[in-house]
Amino acid sequence: MAENKPTRIVILGGGFAGIAAARALGKQTRHDPSVEVHLVSTENYFVFQPLLPAVVACGLEPSHIINPVRMLCPHVHVHCATVLSIDLENETVCLEGQDARRLFCLPYDHLILGLGLAMDLSRMPGMSEHSLPIKTLGDAFHLRNHVLSKLEQADLEDDEQVRRSALTFVAVGGGFSGVETIAEINDMVKSVTKYYPRARACGARVILVHSRDRILNELGEKLARFAERKMRDRGVEIILGARVKEATPAGVVLSNGDMIQTDTVICSIGNAPHPLIAKSSLPQERGRILVDDCLRVKDHANVWALGDNALVPDVSSGGYCAPTAQYAMRQGKVCAGNVLATIRNQPVKPFSFGGLGQLAVVGHRCGVAHVFGINLSGILAWILWRSVYLMKLPGLRCKIRVGIDWTLDIFFPKDIAMIKVDRTKQLQRAHFREGETIIRQGEIGDKFYIIESGSVEVLLEDSEGATQLLATLCAGDSFGEIALLKDTKRTATVRCIGAVDVVMFARKDFQQLAGSFRAFRDRVMVDSDDRERSSLASTSTNEAS
Repeated sequence: MAENKPTRIVILGGGFAGIAAARALGKQTRHDPSVEVHLVSTENYFVFQPLLPAVVACGLEPSHIINPVRMLCPHVHVHCATVLSIDLENETVCLEGQDARRLFCLPYDHLILGLGLAMDLSRMPGMSEHSLPIKTLGDAFHLRNHVLSKLEQADLEDDEQVRRSALTFVAVGGGFSGVETIAEINDMVKSVTKYYPRARACGARVILVHSRDRILNELGEKLARFAERKMRDRGVEIILGARVKEATPAGVVLSNGDMIQTDTVICSIGNAPHPLIAKSSLPQERGRILVDDCLRVKDHANVWALGDNALVPDVSSGGYCAPTAQYAMRQGKVCAGNVLATIRNQPVKPFSFGGLGQLAVVGHRCGVAHVFGINLSGILAWILWRSVYLMKLPGLRCKIRVGIDWTLDIFFPKDIAMIKVDRTKQLQRAHFREGETIIRQGEIGDKFYIIESGSVEVLLEDSEGATQLLATLCAGDSFGEIALLKDTKRTATVRCIGAVDVVMFARKDFQQLAGSFRAFRDRVMVDSDDRERSSLASTSTNEAS
């Protein structure tokens, strides 16, 4: 008798919700061979996002707030990959791993969606091109280097106007992320300008722009006003009731007509539905999946959703649960229990959580907190903020490292080393030998190529395996664009006639370049159409003969 296959649970997303669900399921099924748990995450580590502002301000080492997913979830099958599509009818998900030329199909019996939200700045002209987001560890590391580079530039610059622009830092969005990031940057700049005498003489300008009438709208008005007052006392300019209308290399234009000249625009707004969720047939509202109080997607018995990408009913106070980490982590545990209960034909439990409160840091050893209905502010709230986040950090290793960082921060100045992680060569280049194949017909396209030297032949293979020469390309010619422009597999094989050197653009870089520069896109499209017509003509000739 054939052995029964285990029930497969697939979790999409390596954020707070997905990791919490994976850890809970892993613990509860580690001795149960009838259940198999899979987690798909775009990164092989989990980042504790609330501490990203401290990374920006050189208060924490970047590696100290991340945990390898495989270490966090030892009883779970982890896949470091990007989810390309979800097939609800056939109960499979399509994955792209580190090699973009190969796709993988992962079947599921139960699917848990914790993909979170995406960022879309397209509604504000220039924001996607000229602002710095603060969403990932890479964003935080890049912003840290950017701020330090502006201090270095200001200390070197002779032109006062250019220096002032370099020393002006603008944050857009007065939520927790925007407030904490600009507060940390303000403290850092004030503490390190003693090492930059010309920058110190000029003085830095730190600005927070928020569209509403007060910052930190999630808190009560009294506490929010206290936070605003403390930030102003620390030197942060707060502009309320104004939106960013446009961003340019010179700065930002506000809805009231004012122009702020700056080299640094930090964006903490622009949340948008995850593309996979938006284009799916799942029931949704405002780009978030509608689920019942047990976290099951409506009209889908084996699909569950939680975290930021789900609208979870709040049975405690009505409405929907806040899209915050404390809710997401608890939803993950409840969802894990409900999925296992469904598999084992046991009753499921509704998710019920009223929230413990909100905490934020607004300046040097100053915080605000609303915990268990009590308002706290000042150094007491700051200590509480650090204590809570230290406890919530997953893994003893991270707790110890962050604790040491915070202790050293009291006694030693901030580490202002601008660590560059760029490769020596910005452009990707490759060298191929005579007769070597660069791309193969039928492969998934992952790169666009420009020939620097040498020549290649473009070959078309028919259904019987015979090949025909379509074209010969030499230095200055390009190839590989058809699969990237039209989202198809490679239509021909490209093989080296002699030794060949090429410049390569990854799929993402090519698509961004083609989308930004019309002349480049038009030229590539013309070449692509000519080559495709040649391919079709050759195919027709072969069929006729």
